Amino acid sequence: MFVSKSSRLRNALRCALNTSSTLALLTLTASATAAEPDSCFAPLPASQAEVQTHNALPAVQNVCIRDVHESRAAVLLPAADTQGERWGFLDNQGQLVIKPVFEKVGDYHFGTAAAMQQGKWGFIDLTGNWMIPPAFDHVQPFTESGLAVVTAGGKTQIIDRKGAQVGKALDELVDDATLSDGVPARLSLTYNSVLLSPDGVRHVATDKMEVVEPFGPKDLFIAFNASKGYGIVDGNLTWRVLPQYSAITLDPQNPSVAMAKNAEGITLIRTDGVPDEQKYLSVSEETGAFWLAKTAEGIKLLDNSAGVIATFSAAEASSLYVSGDYVLNPVTKDTLTLYVPGRKQPLSLPVGSEPWEQDTGEYLITTKGKPKKVNAIVAPSGGIIGGSQNVGWLAQITGAEVINHRLWLRNEQGDVVNIVDASGKALLTQKNISTLDGSRIEPLNISNDTTSAQSPLALIRPGSGNAKNGAGFLRPDGSLQLESKWQDIQPADASGNIEQFIVTTAEGTGVIDAQGKMVIPLTEDNISPFVHGYALDYLDGKLTALDHAGKHYDLPGVFEIESVGNGWFRYRETAADGALWGIFDINTQKTVVQPSYQDVGDYANGLAAFRAPGGLWGIVDSQGKTIVEAKYAKAKRINSALWLLTQPAAADQTESSVVAEIIGNDAKARIAPTAGLSVTQFSDGRILATSFAGQSWLLDPQGNIELHEQQTRISALGDWVKLSRKPQQGYISAQGEWQIQPVAEVAQSSAFVQGRALRSTPAGYELIDDKGVRVAAMPQGRWSMPSASAWSVSYDPQDGAPATRYVDNTGKLMLTVQGQASLMVNDHAVLTRSDGTKTWINAQGKQAEGMAYADLGLPVDGLAFAKTNHNYGFVDMQGNFVIAPLFSAVSPFDSGVAVVSTPAMSMMIDKTGKPLARVDRECGIAVLYGTGSERQWPVAMPENCRP
Repeated sequence: MFVSKSSRLRNALRCALNTSSTLALLTLTASATAAEPDSCFAPLPASQAEVQTHNALPAVQNVCIRDVHESRAAVLLPAADTQGERWGFLDNQGQLVIKPVFEKVGDYHFGTAAAMQQGKWGFIDLTGNWMIPPAFDHVQPFTESGLAVVTAGGKTQIIDRKGAQVGKALDELVDDATLSDGVPARLSLTYNSVLLSPDGVRHVATDKMEVVEPFGPKDLFIAFNASKGYGIVDGNLTWRVLPQYSAITLDPQNPSVAMAKNAEGITLIRTDGVPDEQKYLSVSEETGAFWLAKTAEGIKLLDNSAGVIATFSAAEASSLYVSGDYVLNPVTKDTLTLYVPGRKQPLSLPVGSEPWEQDTGEYLITTKGKPKKVNAIVAPSGGIIGGSQNVGWLAQITGAEVINHRLWLRNEQGDVVNIVDASGKALLTQKNISTLDGSRIEPLNISNDTTSAQSPLALIRPGSGNAKNGAGFLRPDGSLQLESKWQDIQPADASGNIEQFIVTTAEGTGVIDAQGKMVIPLTEDNISPFVHGYALDYLDGKLTALDHAGKHYDLPGVFEIESVGNGWFRYRETAADGALWGIFDINTQKTVVQPSYQDVGDYANGLAAFRAPGGLWGIVDSQGKTIVEAKYAKAKRINSALWLLTQPAAADQTESSVVAEIIGNDAKARIAPTAGLSVTQFSDGRILATSFAGQSWLLDPQGNIELHEQQTRISALGDWVKLSRKPQQGYISAQGEWQIQPVAEVAQSSAFVQGRALRSTPAGYELIDDKGVRVAAMPQGRWSMPSASAWSVSYDPQDGAPATRYVDNTGKLMLTVQGQASLMVNDHAVLTRSDGTKTWINAQGKQAEGMAYADLGLPVDGLAFAKTNHNYGFVDMQGNFVIAPLFSAVSPFDSGVAVVSTPAMSMMIDKTGKPLARVDRECGIAVLYGTGSERQWPVAMPENCRP
């Protein structure tokens, strides 16, 4: 008769179990690994290595039977009521007291265990009956205080052992809540961030999403999911590119594409949120318009939309060089290939062409020969002047400058040779150049906000030779507008932002607009450039103020006078050193303030800042009344309604500790004096104020506070606003009410142990009682309070060497030992020596003699796990093995039993090493046996597994 290997093994196991011999059992099951490949143990994740060492836990975990907690051990077996496997529980006699009917389970904690059925979590008692029926999406274990955190329908709440919510409902923005053991229970809260669109719509980030930074012009953002990685979301916080990358970064010099990295390589994501299909080995930004990306086939030149412009070998790529945003390739002996931003097709320049050494912005100038002479100009559009064609005036160029996106070219004498626009057109014809002989061409650098298509490009002014053609304008198309009677022309506004011009003729001085139309007749003697809307003008030998409409205002007869805006002029009566400024209002023709200020700022909205003789700044109103006392080092106008006032700093004071405040034009505080206050303005006028301590305020342009939520950091993401509430830690009672309120300055705290908890503050760690009152200061360093120990522990190095320090619950330093040691329990801790071996130390730091194990636990009921020769066993209080080291994984003893595992099976054993139960795999399923040969589960084996 044929007998299967598994049948022979089972028969042998029955004999071994009948003799209660663990050694015999393990010898017989050594061959089971090959027959049943699923292992009953697994190493702890590397992320838990530090926790394992500090708590003296085994480095390997049991799988087929989980560790014992409160006399119960979870076990995964064939389901009692369906196909597949389900979880049940063994008691500490090795009996299956709760059948395998649960999809998932937690371990028992204070008499209850979390369990899942039909995809929902609930809580069961020690008999397996539902204490709280399954209705939750996520749960945490019940704690010592009788409370647990559960989540249903995206809402997190705290419940009691009856399933009723306790305390106030948690904030809707709570992302995660964690309760600790101890009484009162520490409650740690983290929050979802919120994104505010420019129109004020709130978007809540869920599913562990954190928005990192804006990307592109279409309201896209780089975002991070804690469990999945980086992706791209839109303004509704919907994933446009699913989180799957280890990193997504933007080049600070060129954020036109995002570089997304994962194990497969680098993917480029365009600003429309669409990833490129190609995977690259490496990507580097070469210019503001081009990238080099490496593949197995070669190196590709990409544009800012990730489009491939050209492909090179490694040798060819190494010969590329850049100038500005252009890429040049000396591809052949006859030509220089040029890649132009925005163009798919390259251009060709004569061989020997080299980029000019001067910075020419978005234009490329090349030279050739010895001495080097300009031989080509390439415009942003790709238009070329010169190159293969000989253009005589190029050789005259010795200097170049980009003004308002046009290239101004000058010769050695500084005269304008020509002007090239973005299309590559030379604006000055030979005829115009001849006409301008003897004239000076002065470019106008007026902001684009105030210019039109017909705004003059430059002023034409008489040169030293008194040009015969007068003065006038050079238009954007290169045409000239000259008036022979104009002797000179200059900008009428000192800021250059108003398109009016002062012209001088034999008849007098006046003002014209950008089309040459007269604004102020040629009747004035002399007009200075306008400042803050007013010019100084001599009329009939008398100094007056002149507005843009040509109206005259009388001025006082003083030594010096200047416009500070809206009709106010500051003046000095004498030329004496230290002469003070007064204020005169030309609209009322009255002195507002007699000379009494060291300085006066711009006057607008009825207010001006002034500096008093003591050197500090204040604010004066339209009547000359001081509404803000002169006590500030700075008084800066934020906008038309708000001021930032900064207090003087001490000589050794850091910038982050300098106090500032924000006030309105009514002198009332909008933000009280705050250390390290800084201001950022959005394009829509809103204002973000932040402090060094992390406080944030969002204000409207008038200074009304739109947002200032407690413990919330407000940050700018482009024109969007991100709200990030700080994590909180406090302590709640059994009724779910705050017993110790969260404290803003507390970064970290511990659970309560024997009536004490640790709390970190800016000054260091301290011990507190259950009312939150400080009991004692801890020694300097970082401290933790293990839940199973009466002593707190610190692992800060001492004198540069690893060390472990222990402090009791009065704050007294009890022990310092060299090396890494575990928590101290019942006069024992596990010390890891420098060679990696482990031993015990007592509360005096004395090491146990003759003990050196690869892994070691703390004694429980007189036994501790120990590892030697790659296997675990159990030693007594003298360090001698009483249960032989035969196992791949073990648990500490609990309720008089422990769980041990080999690759083939897991067992529950008592303190003598006697097996009480075991689970192995037969015929592809988990099978549970009791102390003898009796099979506990399943009740019947599958047909293909029966002898």
